Amino acid sequence: MEEEPLTPRALKSRVNELIDSLTFTGFQYTRRGLFDRHKIIVAGMLTMRILLRNEELKVEEVDHLIIGRVDPMPPPMPDVLKSFLNDQIWSACRALE
Repeated sequence: MEEEPLTPRALKSRVNELIDSLTFTGFQYTRRGLFDRHKIIVAGMLTMRILLRNEELKVEEVDHLIIGRVDPMPPPMPDVLKSFLNDQIWSACRALE
């Protein structure tokens, strides 16, 4: 008995389900071999890779998070922010902008 060919929409849905399943299974196998303190790092890396692939994050944002770029000459910090931001964090925020 022959199966009917999948429609493009059904095929795309099936492929996405397979990708999700393989990603989760791969993470589960990897997770078993890690120390507890490393599990969150691997989960974060996997999450960022998925978000990058789905174009929900920009490469520049991930680079900023990993490398930690700062603006060498940020403008003066507004008075409202001085109560909870220091100069280093302000420089990093300005670099991200």
